[in-house]
Parts: sequence; C-alpha cells; structure tokens
Amino acid sequence: AVPQIEGWEIATSWQPAAGVGGDCFDVIQFGPSRLALTIADVVGKGIPAALLMSNLQAAVRAFANDTVRPGELCQQVNRILCGNIAEGRFISFFYCVLDAELGTLTFSNAGHYPPILVRASGAVERLSAGGAVLGVLRDGAYEQAHAAVGAGDRLVLYTDGITEARNADDEEFGEQRLVALAVEH
Repeated sequence: AVPQIEGWEIATSWQPAAGVGGDCFDVIQFGPSRLALTIADVVGKGIPAALLMSNLQAAVRAFANDTVRPGELCQQVNRILCGNIAEGRFISFFYCVLDAELGTLTFSNAGHYPPILVRASGAVERLSAGGAVLGVLRDGAYEQAHAAVGAGDRLVLYTDGITEARNADDEEFGEQRLVALAVEH
C-alpha cells in the first residue's frame, strides 16, 4: 500500500521490462502531512542492478527521516555507495519531501531525469536542482530546491523505461510525449 496524505493523491505504476532490474520508487511517510517520494535507476540490468538498487533502498530508508534535508540525504547515501559500488556503475536518484500543510516540495536530483511538475494552469516545470549521479564522486555536493505545490498541480516521476519505450516503427516514446500527456491528463 502506498502511503497517502489527506487531500492529496499518490498514485504509482511499475512494470518491469524483465524479471529483475535496477529501477525503483518508494514512498516514505513521516507523519500525517509529510512524506518523501523517491525514484532511482541503476545503470545496467538484471541481478547486479537489482542488488545495487536494494543497497540504495536500504541506505535511503536508514537515513531518511523528518529532519534530514534532501540534499543532505543524497550526500550521505552517495558516500556509502562510493565505497561499495563496482567501477562503471552508478545510480540516478531523485528524492523529495512533500509538506502538505505548507504546500511545499523540497527536492534534490542526483542526475535523474527531471520530474515533471505540471501546474493547474498547464505550465510545466522540471525539477533538476541537485548534483551528479550517485556512486561516482565521493565528495559530491547536492543542492536542493523548493517548489510550491497546490490544488490541481501534478508531479510525474519516471525512469527511462517509459521514455525509451519503442513503438512498432521503432520510435522512442520520448520526453516530449510524456510531458504532453502529463499536461493533457
């Protein structure tokens, strides 16, 4: 079950392309009006990617709490991963905290595809503030940013599994189509 906050709707969908892989999302409840949303993608496929993702999830769950800011969480998790990751591996990661009482989203993006924030007006913002992918630069710094969120706004977090999906003509779905669908629906 995905945690919910009264007055907000958190919906998820996940369809793996293979039996195991390195894409992951999570929702962590901090209280009746605060929760964290995460999404990540390990470079590579199969069991090695799934095992690395499992390590990421454990580290995030160990450090995430109501007082840790998104930029700090990315730094802490990155330090752990840098000491325990095979050469050539890395993880793109996005972490945000929704405060429903304040109507704010505080986030840090570690090299992940920037989530799409669609305003009730139809305007689109991309949430890219952060730093490098996890597991590469031991002393990497991660900035964070804030976005006001309110009634009718929609946040879409995704991995390349959706944007790189191909149709019968071998065309990628792409980010532009995803943004257009997020605005339309």
